[in-house]
Formats: sequence, structure tokens, C-alpha cells
Amino acid sequence: MTAKSMNWMTTALWVGVIASALAVVRASHDCRALFAELGQLEKRSDQLQVEWGQLLLEQATLASFGSVEQAARDSLNMRAPASDDIVVVRQ
Repeated sequence: MTAKSMNWMTTALWVGVIASALAVVRASHDCRALFAELGQLEKRSDQLQVEWGQLLLEQATLASFGSVEQAARDSLNMRAPASDDIVVVRQ
């Protein structure tokens, strides 16, 4: 090989090494950024799980018979029918 071709090859190899090093730096940066985002998303997931549990508890409380009956009585002015108001339909 001539000296000119050796210089060309050396330059090409150095460019390849530098490009490879920059790619490693970029990949490391992306990995750190994604790991930080993962931590934030896991924290948000935990918060949502707690909120979901609270909502399930609230739903169970609101769906209880006493709660529904109280809401019907207060909001809609409903009452249980008297025995003489009950009509039985037979076929």
C-alpha cells in the first residue's frame, strides 16, 4: 500500500471511531432519559392505583342500600309505600 492510501484509510478509521463514540454517547444519554421517564411513569402509576382504590371504596359506599335510600328520600322526596298503597297484579 502506498502512503497516500494509508493516510486515507487512517483518516477513514478515525472518522469511524469518532462516529462510533458519538453514537455511544447518544445511546447512553437516551438510556438515561428513558430511565428517568420510567421512574416518573412508575410514580404516576402508583398514584393512579391509590386513586383507583379510593374511588372503588367511594363507589361501594355510595352504592350501599342505606345511602341510596337516603339520597332518594332527600333529593327526590321518595318514600316507602304504605301497605294500602301496594297493588298486586295477578295474571
